[in-house]
Amino acid sequence: MSFSQTCKTVDELSIGERFEKEFRVEEKDVELFGKISGDFNPIHFDEDYARKSMFGKRIAHGLISLSKFSGIFGTNMPGAGTLWSSQTVQFLKPVYIGVQYKAIAEVVDLDRRRATIATWVEDAAGEKVLLGEAVVIPPTARAKEKLLRNASPVDGSL
Repeated sequence: MSFSQTCKTVDELSIGERFEKEFRVEEKDVELFGKISGDFNPIHFDEDYARKSMFGKRIAHGLISLSKFSGIFGTNMPGAGTLWSSQTVQFLKPVYIGVQYKAIAEVVDLDRRRATIATWVEDAAGEKVLLGEAVVIPPTARAKEKLLRNASPVDGSL
């Protein structure tokens, strides 16, 4: 698999640094997440049931939106070699299937080894639908050197 990745140590991050990723939860995502998680709640799969619910239609599993931060942390900010240590989360509003959203991660605190990152998801109107805070452990300088040494110059990764 080849793709471009960032790889920042905690010393290369700065407070206020931000990464944004637009996404849309599609039908196939809901189906796959149901299989992976075993969550076949009718609010995610049954149109008739969902129509009668407080949401009026089917909604996506909340963790699909939260999982977007796994991609951000492991690929974009801080990037390759990062470990996602902890996460708080509040699901504020439903995420609807086929609708555009944006996952946003912003560095709010740094210590010797860890970065605390505010995480939220917004709809197209800028309304927050998910809110949380993550603690990640970026790669050390030594681990970054090893990752860069093993990167393929042909595919442009890292």
